[in-house]
Amino acid sequence: MLEQSVLQVPNSIGKKISASLIFCLEVSALLLLLGNGGNIKWMPPILVFSLIGVSLVSALFFPFVWHYLDRKQKIDSAKVYGFLYSAIRYCIAFNMAAFGWKKFYGLQFIVPTGISNMPMNQQSGEWLTWFYFGYSHGFGIIIAVMQIVGGYLLLSRKTLFIGALILFSLLLNLTLINIFYQMNAGALMQSILLLIGVTFLIILEHKKWIEFFLKTKSSLPTLSSKSLFVKNVLRSSAVILSLLFTMYLKSLMK
Repeated sequence: MLEQSVLQVPNSIGKKISASLIFCLEVSALLLLLGNGGNIKWMPPILVFSLIGVSLVSALFFPFVWHYLDRKQKIDSAKVYGFLYSAIRYCIAFNMAAFGWKKFYGLQFIVPTGISNMPMNQQSGEWLTWFYFGYSHGFGIIIAVMQIVGGYLLLSRKTLFIGALILFSLLLNLTLINIFYQMNAGALMQSILLLIGVTFLIILEHKKWIEFFLKTKSSLPTLSSKSLFVKNVLRSSAVILSLLFTMYLKSLMK
């Protein structure tokens, strides 16, 4: 069963607005997924975008109604936060798992024969990207497993940390691909919405992230030196010497 978060947050209007807005954005991403590009009869584009519009408009009013009722002590904000945060995680998990299952069933990375037979310089960035990722079925399955597992881990507070880390790395990479390889607007919008949602969850747990990435020291044995200057020189040399080596290789090509 999906666990509700017990995260303690200041009961400010700003927190209410951000939680409500992210919830509506993730619901919008879910609706885009269910719409399936207009290929499902019972979810035509006009219905999908109408529901998205209603969702986004509600995000403008609900936080203020919520804040008013909260000040009158007529609503339990802890339960509202719990519902919103849980729903955000569920929407993201559903989306990511669905994209994973699509890869298992061959519904992604499909390139029509007529396009795949065209010269590379005549194809769009989108088709080149799909052909590249679809070339290796095994690689696609690995990505699918990461999407499904990452989504599942997001649904439990015990594993939310690792799930968010997996999905953030996947979604950031996917969003950059969608931007720079000129993928369709729907795919780009969906990846951005999901990335925003995962980033929001990460920000909520920012103290744990700082503790893990910046304050936790490795226990691995290392070269001992009392001089900070020597340590910094050694660290910098890995970058600088590799640059010089690359410049040397480039000079051999002239």
